[in-house]
Amino acid sequence: MDGDFLQLCAIGLAIGVGAMSPGASFLLVTRVALSSPFSASLGVAIGLGSGAMIFAFIALFGLQAVLNIIPGLHQVLNLLGGGYLLWSAVNILNKKPQVKGKDLATPTLTFTQALFRGLLTQLSNPNTAMVFASLFTPLLEHHVSTMFYFTVPGMTFFIDFLWFIFVAIILSQALPKRVYLRNNVTIDRLSAGILGLLGLKLLLK
Repeated sequence: MDGDFLQLCAIGLAIGVGAMSPGASFLLVTRVALSSPFSASLGVAIGLGSGAMIFAFIALFGLQAVLNIIPGLHQVLNLLGGGYLLWSAVNILNKKPQVKGKDLATPTLTFTQALFRGLLTQLSNPNTAMVFASLFTPLLEHHVSTMFYFTVPGMTFFIDFLWFIFVAIILSQALPKRVYLRNNVTIDRLSAGILGLLGLKLLLK
């Protein structure tokens, strides 16, 4: 039991470090927290956590083995993920900018929209799937208790959710929102550029 607990702690630490790494997910949470009500931030955090949990389930049930059997599958995942990130970047550039100095009159995203945006953003990153597969493959080489197949995905959801909701709480305060309203065009263009680069990186892999 002690060995299982230590193994879970090690996996949890690795998942936490991965969640904190800058990327499309962090960028999405930042934009939603700055431009939308807190309900949207809650939705996007749930969506990101759910996407990570799905990847954890898939990885536990042998993602690495499937990729070895179907070598081209990883490239397909890269194309789909890269295409989604480029589409997101274009949407940001096409978004009508907020008027400087005015409060946000209407939410940029509803709770449901933000939830699905978070889920799709997380699932669009095949690198997350590969990290989980690499992390769980040594685990699957040995006999593991049934508990792991439920505990690890659940832990993955809560780690991602708690980190992203923490970021959202910090950024949804009045001062960061005022800064965003004064500089929303520049910030949105920068966000779109970063997402576009991440998408191109996946497409060119």
